[in-house]
Amino acid sequence: MEISLQDLLSCAFFSSAKVLAGERGLSNMVTSVTVLDSPDAPRYMKGGELVITTAYSLLNDESGQKEVVKNLARSRVTGLGMKLRFFNNQLPKIMKVTADELNFPLISIPDEYAYTDIYEFITSNLISRTTKEVKREDEVYKEINESIYEEGLMGVVKSLYKWTGLGVVIIFNEQFLAYPCDMIPEDFPVTTPKWRKRFNNNKLSLNVDSFYYERNGKVFEWLAADIIEKGKTQGKILLLKGGREYVKEDYILLDCAASACAMELKRINSIIHVQRKYRKTFLECFLNGQYTWEEAVFQAGELAFELPEEGIVVYINFNPKVVNVFDNKHVEVIDCAVTNILGKSIVFGPLDNSNIALFIPNDQKKYLPLIEKLYRQLMKDLRCPDIIVGIGRPATFSDVKKSFEEAKNAIKIGSCLDLKPKIYLFSRLGFYRLLRLPDVSQEMERYYEDYLKPLEQKDNSSELIDTLICFIESGYNYRETAQKMYIHPNTVRYRISVIEKICRVNLKYSYDRLNVEIALKILPLINFENR
Repeated sequence: MEISLQDLLSCAFFSSAKVLAGERGLSNMVTSVTVLDSPDAPRYMKGGELVITTAYSLLNDESGQKEVVKNLARSRVTGLGMKLRFFNNQLPKIMKVTADELNFPLISIPDEYAYTDIYEFITSNLISRTTKEVKREDEVYKEINESIYEEGLMGVVKSLYKWTGLGVVIIFNEQFLAYPCDMIPEDFPVTTPKWRKRFNNNKLSLNVDSFYYERNGKVFEWLAADIIEKGKTQGKILLLKGGREYVKEDYILLDCAASACAMELKRINSIIHVQRKYRKTFLECFLNGQYTWEEAVFQAGELAFELPEEGIVVYINFNPKVVNVFDNKHVEVIDCAVTNILGKSIVFGPLDNSNIALFIPNDQKKYLPLIEKLYRQLMKDLRCPDIIVGIGRPATFSDVKKSFEEAKNAIKIGSCLDLKPKIYLFSRLGFYRLLRLPDVSQEMERYYEDYLKPLEQKDNSSELIDTLICFIESGYNYRETAQKMYIHPNTVRYRISVIEKICRVNLKYSYDRLNVEIALKILPLINFENR
């Protein structure tokens, strides 16, 4: 126990003790308890002791009585507890005067207080800074550890506050848990790069360090302990400095709380792991049409999902060399982004190492901008530019499998087209929705070869193809094409005539126009296949 003498005397155990002198020194901290058995004992004191004595050796010795008080105060002893039966239960006047002058507390200790009982009380107990409850140290540690079973991490936070009276903060998985809220500054720096480490000569716990942060003339100070699980730091628990200096119990209790938090995070991570496993199984069965509606609603409810009656499948593909959706680090980022942007009840989860799926309500006006926001957030948080999003068409429960296939097909087609941003709605793919990908069929290649392949043999093939594309986009208008390409209309006419001759088409006829346009749409697929 390390506590002020005033707080110690407020305990029921010391209810019969009385302060006789030196009241101004009651803020002195008690760190240990010892016995004064001779006048020269103060020379062996280290400071912080509550000294207990009968003072029998000082009986009828005013000079010795004065000197012992002066020597104890000089040795930074916390206070002197006296059993006054040898002094007719009266404190010698010289001791009172000297103690008052030096602000050194003198306390009357009743005879029934055995030294061993006092020693046991001070060395084996802790006193709550908020409730004044007294408990053995091992019982306090047990209370902190067991608090997780009732209130989880919040229980640990509350228990630590109860025994220290200091504000407590837990930082984990980008979350911030604090108690009590009115003791936590609004501009408290929760990101560790802003922290500055103090030199710490604390030898009580290797896991506890002292930090500070200064801003606008204000200095925040706190102790921090790592929450370690499976050999890795999963978060930190902080004890903010209040209106008193830290004592050894603060370090020990903070370390104990960090261990309790580690057990709770292990339990949380275990639950999350199981939930992720069930989410994967649920999504696979749901998206492949293996549930009845009743089964799907029940399973979704078990996972805290709200299953819409009509929705849209969103399929997100990550570069497997950069992101593994089963890796804890990446999982936490993805889960956090999805729940923060789309809500905690949205249906989503992993399908394999590089893909996740979502089933969002059929409200495109609301959710498509949110999907774009999610896309940007994932690119930023994962530092992965190779993210592709495929979105199927709206579907009732019976057509979810079809929407799922459309979302996957949208990604396959979009990968070939390589548009920006890489968010592809199947409903907006137009002609490409008719193709079966990813494999480019032999017939598609022959189709391309029949109409555009001959252009590849020309030295200026790129120039001819660019002109043809611009000519089609300009509604087959020579003058408009020339304006867009900054060339003369006659140059456009010449190039188009060369194309018609090489490809054996006549672009005045709608049939040839359609075939050439289809061949141009196939071109990106051919190029993607040959990369």
